[in-house]
Amino acid sequence: MHSKIPTSVPTLEPIFRALTGLYLVLTPDLVIVDATDALLKQTHIKRDETIGQHVFKIFPNNPDNLQVDSEGSMHQCMQHALVHKEPYHIEVLRYDIPSENGFEERYWNTTTIPIMNEFGEVQYLLQEVRDITDKVLIDRVHQLRQEQLNLLTNATKAVAWEYDIVNNRMTWGEGLQEVLGYTPEEMGPGGESWDSRVHPDDFEEVQRSIQQALASKQSTWTGEYRFQKSDGSYAYILDQGYTAYDSKGNPIRTIGSIIDITQNRDTQEALRESDARFRHLLEVLPHMAWTASPKGKVLFFNDNWYSYTGMRPGQTDGWISAVHPEDSAMVLTSWHNAVASGSSFEIEYRIRHHIDGSYHWFLDRGLPMRDSDGNITLWIGTYTDIDDQKNQGDFREDDRLESILRLAPVHLCMLHGPDHVCQYVTPGVYKLYGNRNYIGRSARELWPELEPLGFFDLLHEVYTKGRTVYINEFRTQIDEELNGKLRDAYINFKYQPLFDSTSCIEGIIISAIEVTNLVRARQRAEALAKGES
Repeated sequence: MHSKIPTSVPTLEPIFRALTGLYLVLTPDLVIVDATDALLKQTHIKRDETIGQHVFKIFPNNPDNLQVDSEGSMHQCMQHALVHKEPYHIEVLRYDIPSENGFEERYWNTTTIPIMNEFGEVQYLLQEVRDITDKVLIDRVHQLRQEQLNLLTNATKAVAWEYDIVNNRMTWGEGLQEVLGYTPEEMGPGGESWDSRVHPDDFEEVQRSIQQALASKQSTWTGEYRFQKSDGSYAYILDQGYTAYDSKGNPIRTIGSIIDITQNRDTQEALRESDARFRHLLEVLPHMAWTASPKGKVLFFNDNWYSYTGMRPGQTDGWISAVHPEDSAMVLTSWHNAVASGSSFEIEYRIRHHIDGSYHWFLDRGLPMRDSDGNITLWIGTYTDIDDQKNQGDFREDDRLESILRLAPVHLCMLHGPDHVCQYVTPGVYKLYGNRNYIGRSARELWPELEPLGFFDLLHEVYTKGRTVYINEFRTQIDEELNGKLRDAYINFKYQPLFDSTSCIEGIIISAIEVTNLVRARQRAEALAKGES
């Protein structure tokens, strides 16, 4: 005689609870009937404290984030399933979970499924959820990285680009249309459209320098040439690229940026100061740069060198003290040999960061400038931060971004929440406001002296209304050497809202770039023009 197979709910109950998915069973009144063990574990709740409770008593809104009405979104989902008797799906729902240390930020993919009885009435709601917090947070980090790159690009009037050498595929950044007037579609996917827009008088020299850099396996390349804009005019641009090679030494891709220096050229030509023109070109480089006499005496460092090493602005003697003691003898020997032979200078060594005393690896590359007779008239060189590649041996976008942000002339500060708590600053902020232990402190704690200027009203407007605010050529004083000695400076500020994945404002990004040289150059040009008229 066969035994009867049990079909009662108590028999199925342990099977349901053992399911690996995250499921919750509710009555039409939204009272919890049962839940899988996996859901209880994922949400830090206990079964005996959950069964028979209203769902929103167990899962309330996060009181520290009242801008997000998680209960309201979830209630709308459940009511739709009850009224229309059909499943309702939410792709991304922020629903923070209570824990011992407060609420944990969590994101879910959720579906409410109505369970019907024999009369066609909704008897239960089956809530199916998937925890997608890791994916959302990773996407947010990538979005923030891109926003920071965009801020950097916008502040420096630069065009980011990437060239896939193997597949002849060119990718352009957002600054392309603003700076050069083209859309990425107009430029085309291949490198040919770039070739056709380089000024004919400059093309051969640019190609020669690129091929020379690739042939010698150089990681960095810099060129200055004229490029045709969409209106037919030519812009003077400074182009810089970093090339990655495969294990066999073949170039595979180059990532770089184009900076329009036309305005700087026009201003400097109006001033008829060729030396100032050359130095200003070095100042707009996003790297540390230097020049030296034909006999090897350093004559000039750009501002990025002084910001990084902490040396007194204008000081050129004693630069070797910023080099790691284990590298200094090798550096001086290599430099002496290059000067004696007149050949290019390229060497990797460590340089000390004056803020925290750490040493970072840089690639120092110098080239001799010659006159028509072949005599060296000047040495010019640049430093490229290769610390991440030296320590990790790979070519990571996030690490490259950190290097760019650390050395770039743009200073960034990220504030979070309605109290504008500082979460991130680049080292350049210390020049503007000194060392105030920024991370974790609110804007009012950091900058109380700015309240009479309406600074906090400005932050409130950006945060609540989502409006980007620009303040250009703000005159202030900065502590260049962090020694209490102030100098006058002009700064362009940009206050931009930062949105989370649900399009809610979660913070503000402040970018600042010093434009003192440009302001003073314009003032001198205007004075010169008045004198000539």
